[in-house]
Amino acid sequence: MSKKGLSDVVTTVIIILLSLVAIGVVWFVVQNIISSGSDSIGIDQFSVDINFLRASINGNDVNLTVKRSAGRGDMGGMKFIVTDGLASEEFTINEALTELQEKTYTVTLISLVPTEVTMASVAPIYVQNNGADLLGEVTDTIIFVGGSGGGGGPGGGGEPGGGAVCGNAVCESGETEASCPADCGSASCVHACEEPTPICNNGLCVPEDCTETRTDSGVCSDAGAFCGNVQDICGDMVDCTAAIGGCTVLEQCVSNQCVPLVAISGTVYTVWPEGVGIYIDSEDLPTDNVYSGYYAKFLSPSQESECLLVADYVLPQPPQERVIIRLEATQTSVAANDAMELWPSFASCSA
Repeated sequence: MSKKGLSDVVTTVIIILLSLVAIGVVWFVVQNIISSGSDSIGIDQFSVDINFLRASINGNDVNLTVKRSAGRGDMGGMKFIVTDGLASEEFTINEALTELQEKTYTVTLISLVPTEVTMASVAPIYVQNNGADLLGEVTDTIIFVGGSGGGGGPGGGGEPGGGAVCGNAVCESGETEASCPADCGSASCVHACEEPTPICNNGLCVPEDCTETRTDSGVCSDAGAFCGNVQDICGDMVDCTAAIGGCTVLEQCVSNQCVPLVAISGTVYTVWPEGVGIYIDSEDLPTDNVYSGYYAKFLSPSQESECLLVADYVLPQPPQERVIIRLEATQTSVAANDAMELWPSFASCSA
């Protein structure tokens, strides 16, 4: 081989080696960029939203009740920041909340003066793909009225039908900071209360007269409600069905009013098996809904006198046009051409 040929081969080998080295350097740089970037993949795509429900101060302890909203996100914990406007203290909670979960946490102040605390904030702590924690943005802030608060938190209440119990650590409807400082003296509303709702009660800003003694029936009567739940001016829910008596078995509650039930009517077309009669079909029953769980009443002169549970309500599939019903019974006296009515309960069917 000539010297010129050998020189060409060496040159080609050197070029190949230099190319491989260059590719390796580029790949090393790119791999580091990808690796560092992948640590935070998923963090910006999902947002964990944590909100305050209520807060209170008891001595040096700050009780903070929070709730996580619906939404995906790999949450590893949260951080509370409590401040008096000049200085602040941070508290890390190494516990994750599931979606829609609410929980109360108690943090103990170290250097802040409890009566000078003005607000608290919360921020989620995310778990990155590499396992490291990443502190997110503040998602909510709660303001303490008058430093130590004034009024009650929204949670809690006595037994149904009972009065508020002072001293049970729950600021209930009817209790205020003045009437029960043990329960309500250090709780807070989220925002400072101003006219026309200057009183902080049950975690809500309400009119001054909301703490007056009022019966549940009086609340329902004032609202013109005969059933269902209504909210009084204190923000408490009142069960008008229990307070007034609710609707009769032939009525249903619609927008707090008792309105008559209307039966679903139809005519039996065929019955089978012969002599058993637990399957029937009809051409004039509605096909826009399924009425399983209703009770079938057969009108005179039908020989069937019982209200029978509709176990299955099968809608027709084209080209069929009849609804098929399976009755919960071992044997019936239903016959073709019997007039029938469907009622939502056994009581309404039997009335």
